[in-house]
Amino acid sequence: MLTYLVRRLLLFIPSLLGASLLIFVLMRVVPGDIAEILVFQAGTEASEVQQKQVQQLRSELGLDLPVLVQYGEWLARAARGDLGYSYTQRQPVFEILAERVPRSMELALLTLVLAVAWAIPSGVLSATHQNRWIDLVARLLSVCGLALPIFLIGTLMLFLLVRLFGWSPPLEFVSFSTSPSENLKQLIWPALAQAFYIGAPIARLTRSQVVEVLGEDYVRTARAKGLGELAVVYRHALKNAVLPVITFIGWWAGRLLGGIVVVETIFSVPGMGSTLMQAVQYRDYPLLQAVVTFIALVFLTTTLVVDLLYARLDPRVRYA
Repeated sequence: MLTYLVRRLLLFIPSLLGASLLIFVLMRVVPGDIAEILVFQAGTEASEVQQKQVQQLRSELGLDLPVLVQYGEWLARAARGDLGYSYTQRQPVFEILAERVPRSMELALLTLVLAVAWAIPSGVLSATHQNRWIDLVARLLSVCGLALPIFLIGTLMLFLLVRLFGWSPPLEFVSFSTSPSENLKQLIWPALAQAFYIGAPIARLTRSQVVEVLGEDYVRTARAKGLGELAVVYRHALKNAVLPVITFIGWWAGRLLGGIVVVETIFSVPGMGSTLMQAVQYRDYPLLQAVVTFIALVFLTTTLVVDLLYARLDPRVRYA
């Protein structure tokens, strides 16, 4: 186990560096130039003057250097904690992330808790009551979650909230430290929309795994010994059926920060989603690089934690 942990940690840094390099190169390949965007927004009329301003601005921003040289300079600064300066928001990238990341992390954590809270019990009940009304309702909910895209779920939820309760997204975000109740009122609806979307495949996977495990010999033996149905399902069947589900939840948790862009936009949550959209739109390279690299860091960390949970959850799993 220790050897496996050391090996994974040694692979962690190269994986993160590779992801950051790929992101850096792809951003430079995508059409669009932040220097041209900034110059043309200034309203300059003469084309020759525009071109001179664009070249001067590219030189000031270091965009005229080779891509690998730019990446090396960015990596050296990032190692010192300097993530650069946002061209569009005109403030250090670190300050922007310090403000936006906690909001998105809170929304992602609340989403994951709500998704697991409804998906796993729903999958277990569906598996233990096959072809009954509970199973049909659970399967209907999961199919709806799979069939409806997240932007439609979020839009329908917001429409119903406005029409039925007169609720609309607040103009100003309230942090949890300022007012926990107001903060929860703002985040619970986008979290519910996203949780319904990601919980649907989790519920389907849980159902299929539990149904498969309930047919195993050791489950029939446990029932033959006189154990109650709850003990058979939750102590024996679910413990062995949950490993693929944990893997899938970990995969969703890793990509959740990138996936909440839609709900943050619909419900006006000023988190990483809106920051990412703005950075892409205006080719704000330092901000975009920092946001996407942070998402990659969260994904790699979540994958590592899920792998290490295997040996803890299932004694049959041992890493050399």
